[in-house]
Amino acid sequence: MILGIDTSNYMTSVCLLDNQGTILFDGRRLLQVPAGKRGLQQSAALFEHLKALPRLFQEMGPIAKNIRVIGYSEKPRPLQESYMPVFQAGGSFAISMAAALGVPAFATTHQEGHIAAGEASLTRVVSGPADLIARPEFLAVHLSGGTTDLLHVRRGPFGYEIELLGSGMDLHAGQFVDRVGVALGLR
Repeated sequence: MILGIDTSNYMTSVCLLDNQGTILFDGRRLLQVPAGKRGLQQSAALFEHLKALPRLFQEMGPIAKNIRVIGYSEKPRPLQESYMPVFQAGGSFAISMAAALGVPAFATTHQEGHIAAGEASLTRVVSGPADLIARPEFLAVHLSGGTTDLLHVRRGPFGYEIELLGSGMDLHAGQFVDRVGVALGLR
């Protein structure tokens, strides 16, 4: 089984897959943002992840006893300067669990997780030639909390090689959603 952990600035996510890619557990916790606010400071978000991760692992239960590899998001994007403290929570849990279980832990990024999730979704909804889905390179649009990017993506030996073709310089998609939600009085 493969365990994936992602701790972004909005959500704590844990997913367990079998070796065929079948999802056995998909647990998520939306981070609690105080009413009227547009997000969390990194320290508050990190604390929320530290509370949510043990609960998600408890929900997963003993099905996780056969984990053979753990993947986790270590930062937002695969760039040297990309860093957010919230990803340390998932990395800490992943590395600790891997050491305790005697299995490897592999670092990836939040952006690569979005791309992989998009590909997995695409294979479920697109009918047609398999080569349409499994191309060695493709364009991707990544819309996340602090990112609106156009990417040229190539499959690498592990994960993706990503070239940034363009990026939003003003309000990002996730920030737009936050502001609309606040304006509508939603939490």
